[in-house]
Amino acid sequence: MPLRSSSLRRARPLLGTLVEIAATGASASLPAALDAAFAAIERIDRLMSFHAPHSDVSRINAADAGCEIGVDPHTSHVLHFARTLSELSNGAFDVTIADVLMRDDFLPRQDGVVADTAAAATFRDLVLLPDDRVRWRRKGWIDLGGIAKGYAVDCAIGALRAHGLASGVVNAGGDLRFFGEPQPIHVRHPDAPASLVPVGVFSDCAVATSSGYFSERMSGGGVTEPLVDPVRRACVRWRQSVTVVAPEGMTADALTKIVRLAAQAAPGILERFRAQAIVIDSRGMRQCGVGMPAEATAA
Repeated sequence: MPLRSSSLRRARPLLGTLVEIAATGASASLPAALDAAFAAIERIDRLMSFHAPHSDVSRINAADAGCEIGVDPHTSHVLHFARTLSELSNGAFDVTIADVLMRDDFLPRQDGVVADTAAAATFRDLVLLPDDRVRWRRKGWIDLGGIAKGYAVDCAIGALRAHGLASGVVNAGGDLRFFGEPQPIHVRHPDAPASLVPVGVFSDCAVATSSGYFSERMSGGGVTEPLVDPVRRACVRWRQSVTVVAPEGMTADALTKIVRLAAQAAPGILERFRAQAIVIDSRGMRQCGVGMPAEATAA
């Protein structure tokens, strides 16, 4: 007698947003599968939170130059991928920009933040050592907010797949990954956030969208958003919506920043990771990159 199939949807506040998970499969497997998916996200949140005092991120930020810190393999994996993107983008993607976010009050301030931008650490100052260890060559501060959420979504999808489900969707505040049933994707127009723009129907991939319409604030007499230009060591405005479609959530999440900050390098980097970007601004909608995931179709 075949197992009865059904659907289940749950939501919890995690990763600084509301995380929603929906899945379809054998009825008996669904509750345990969703519990495992949420547990996977909670683990990444504990490890990579800037705010949690005992997270790997906080321990790295508390370390002095030259002091080796052991981190969880998940954190090490994210840091190594971040380093790859930093090198490919010539530093346009850089996780050592927490000092800028602190100065503009997008992150809670810590003692000892460097005010001199010329003395600030870059990704080259965070040395990644064997056996999941790191150390500062020159003291700095990291924030994994531009990449960890996508990785958490990947881990949740892995948990759902491990339970043999037919389909699943994980949505963490604009970072999505799904398998099974194709999903229509809509994003907010940056000039009219109440309006949704259809960007395509996709299957078995990840989609991440970044825009500043709900995160901008006044700082230093002007409007800023939590997007840091590492060259200028300053927050800059999005003025557009950037959506990246990629095979994994961590890739899609991080590449939204590269598309915005490294326009010339972005097409080659997108192709390398079989990703495509969809940019919406006052000029309309345009695409960048040729490496759409094999089963994805754009509208």
